[in-house]
Amino acid sequence: MDLQFDSENYWNRSSRAAFSFDDEDEVDLAPELASNGILADDAISEASFDNSATLNLSIKSILSEEALKLVLQEQALDDRVLPKGVSPEEELKLLRRQLQSTLYSPNLEATAQKLLQGKTAPLEMFKSLHEKRQLLDTLLAQGGGHAVIAVLLFLKRTLNTVQFHGILKERPKALEQYLSYLREAGDLGSYIDLLQRFGRHQEAALKQFQAALSAADVTARKQQLQRLVDAYSTAGVGIIPLYEQVFHAALKMQQLLEKDNGLGKLLRDGATPVEVLYACCQANSNWKEQDMLKPVSPQRFAADQQISPAQYEWTALNERAQAQAYADLECIFERVPSWHPLKSKQFHISFDLTLAVLRLYELQAPSTVLQLFLSKMGNTVEKLALAQRVKCIRAVIDAMAGLKQQQELQQLKDSLPERSEEQFYCENALKSLQSKRWTTDNIKLKL
Repeated sequence: MDLQFDSENYWNRSSRAAFSFDDEDEVDLAPELASNGILADDAISEASFDNSATLNLSIKSILSEEALKLVLQEQALDDRVLPKGVSPEEELKLLRRQLQSTLYSPNLEATAQKLLQGKTAPLEMFKSLHEKRQLLDTLLAQGGGHAVIAVLLFLKRTLNTVQFHGILKERPKALEQYLSYLREAGDLGSYIDLLQRFGRHQEAALKQFQAALSAADVTARKQQLQRLVDAYSTAGVGIIPLYEQVFHAALKMQQLLEKDNGLGKLLRDGATPVEVLYACCQANSNWKEQDMLKPVSPQRFAADQQISPAQYEWTALNERAQAQAYADLECIFERVPSWHPLKSKQFHISFDLTLAVLRLYELQAPSTVLQLFLSKMGNTVEKLALAQRVKCIRAVIDAMAGLKQQQELQQLKDSLPERSEEQFYCENALKSLQSKRWTTDNIKLKL
């Protein structure tokens, strides 16, 4: 059988022939196509199609002059296919011509369009400083985005530092885009150096501060903060004094956390100064007389970290109330008047007293604690409304007595449980109010 397939006569038989490229072997397929329904009576034949309109159609009727120019420019940049059948000498000449056109004939508009479309384009053809500036300005005018970054990186690679920084200085928009690129790329050193070179020392200092606080552990954070403090104390650059205070405060906090291991156990890694203050409140055992010599003393720590009195008091109130150490609350708000150091301590609160009462009520403080803070309110009407809101009956009774609302007090007394402490307290308030009805304000002297 193998001999049969190898025989030349076998494959030359008409029954085995598949097709032929000879013109005389054309086969009429019309009957077969017609039988399969491919050709129908209403089919359009090639002879009936008019090609005259297509032959006379101009390319300008399809594409505008500007679009056609862009297409040709695109082809000029992309077309690097050599024709077939050329000799090696001709191929070398063509390659040299293409290389010369690429390196020595920059096409500004075509290159800008390709970069804006997200395509790659050869930038080495832009040799002179003027051509490079033109390319960058063209992209900036059209809102280049990533294309601007690509050109800036090319300029940084091909220009010296003075020329590159000069271009950035003359083009603030390019500078901001390049800074954004460095920040997103994580090149913190180049980002800070560039900020400092252009005189933006405040931003550079804050970025260095953020980098120091994001260090892996307490020791590393302390070391970086120490270098930061030393650098700006001797550099003579104009950062605002507040930043220097923040840097020193952060360094003190890291030193405290490094020395006091017990305090560090109460905190998560990278805790804020307010969180450290909360931990200091937890560790403090003497609120009547705080030892200001100890760095972990809440008042001492708040002073070292420049924490406002209102923030200190709010943090301490929350910690003591959540620990249900209500006896310490009054000590938090005791102050010796600065104008009279020999005078005894007085109650002083640095934020709205209403917020303190509402927070204590939210933390389910006893009514006696609520009454203590409500008794410090000077406006009796507001005190009555707030006492009713937090359901502090004794404070309600005090406010009604202060407003001399005898009828309302009687109604309240009747609504209270029989022989309860609140009812006895309300009854005593009524008696006190009735005994004071003959006062000097009510006495009318008769002449």
